[in-house]
This record gives sequence, C-alpha cells and structure tokens, in this order.
Amino acid sequence: MTMHIGDRVVHPRHGLGNVMKVDERQFEPGVTRQYYEVSVSGSTVWVPLDLHSSGLRKLSAKREIAHCREILKSSAGPLGDNLRLWQSELSSRLKLGTIGAHCEVVRDLSAAHRRKRLSGAIAVFMQVTQDVLCQEWAEVEDTSVAKAASEINSLLESTDPGSHVAATQMKKTR
Repeated sequence: MTMHIGDRVVHPRHGLGNVMKVDERQFEPGVTRQYYEVSVSGSTVWVPLDLHSSGLRKLSAKREIAHCREILKSSAGPLGDNLRLWQSELSSRLKLGTIGAHCEVVRDLSAAHRRKRLSGAIAVFMQVTQDVLCQEWAEVEDTSVAKAASEINSLLESTDPGSHVAATQMKKTR
C-alpha cells in the first residue's frame, strides 16, 4: 500500500501519525533506502518504503470498526507457554497491517492476562498494543481515547463477563 504525504497512518508500536515526506536516508553504512518520514506525537519515525512488513498502514475506515467489534467479542486464539515466542508471533501479526489483526492481538493478550497476570516485556507489549488500538478507534469513531478504551474493554469483557483484570489494567493507564 502506497502512502502519500499528508496521509493519516498507524504504526503498530508508535500509534497514529502523519506522513510528512519521503526521503532517502542511510541508517546502515553503505545502504541508502527511501523512507516515509512519519510524525507521531511530536517524534519522527522512519519507515522504509520497501519494507512491507513494517505494519505501517493507513488509518482504518469507519466501516471496519463493526468487524473489529466482532473480533474483540470472539474467543481468543491459543497462545503457548513461551512468552518470547508469543510476543514474536503477535508482533508478526501486527505487521500484517490491518486493524483486524491489531484487534486479534489485543483480544488474545487480554485473554491471556485474565488467565494469568502478564508482567515484564509482554505486559508492556500488551499495553502499547492496546494504546495504539484505542488511539485509532477514537480517531475513526471521532470520540475520545477514554471512550474508545471503555468500549473496547466492554467488548473484551463480553467474552468473559466474570473477569475484569484486563479492563482494569487498561483503565489504569488512562
């Protein structure tokens, strides 16, 4: 998917941003590539044009949120016992570059967190992923991040009404 200057985009780890320009850069000695310069919350993120697995994508359309609601209410996918492997697999899923994949990752991590409180790097990964989803959801739905987080929490809780651990974890960061 080609981005254009001014496009509103989502980076899976950094959140919402705008494509500011396309520029040639040399971040590795002897290797010059073209990059998107993306402004995200006052910072600059450089994303290679030729790297389709970066997860950078255009902001989702409003019609995609209905499908996201279904994903968040659905049963979580199985995750193994190896936390590093989880994070690697889930990171790869985010790089698919769809809001649906993002919702699946949030759903699966939230379900894992309900079963056994996540900590360390995987907990940080879960929080960053949820924050990015809340930012995009709020932008697409033209609402506040707090309201987006509340709706997402409600949808996640609907898969396990007796558990409020993941939702409480998300609310603490708002």
